[in-house]
Amino acid sequence: MEAEAGQSHTWVRLGPVYGAVAADRIAAIVYHAEARRGRTGGPGGNGAVVDPAWYLVWSHEPHRHFQLSAPPRKPDMTTEQQEECAYVVLAEAGQIIDDQLARDNPDAS
Repeated sequence: MEAEAGQSHTWVRLGPVYGAVAADRIAAIVYHAEARRGRTGGPGGNGAVVDPAWYLVWSHEPHRHFQLSAPPRKPDMTTEQQEECAYVVLAEAGQIIDDQLARDNPDAS
């Protein structure tokens, strides 16, 4: 996947996930998670079902998964619809990544 004008990263497909490459290293991963049980409110919190969603994980903070607002994939989507869904989420994640990289490296622009 080619970088759009002004992007500070490029995307690579890593099986079912996407990697954002910046400065010759993977800066973040974007993946889709199906519904699963989890905890809210930290350790000892309430059990909850987490709906399907897209997440961004920074390579330097692999324990923190940030839910993105892009709509999740659905089981009945065609391959074309799944690809369109992925482009929407990568655009959202790409903006977050570019903004963060600009804050981390203000002299690079």
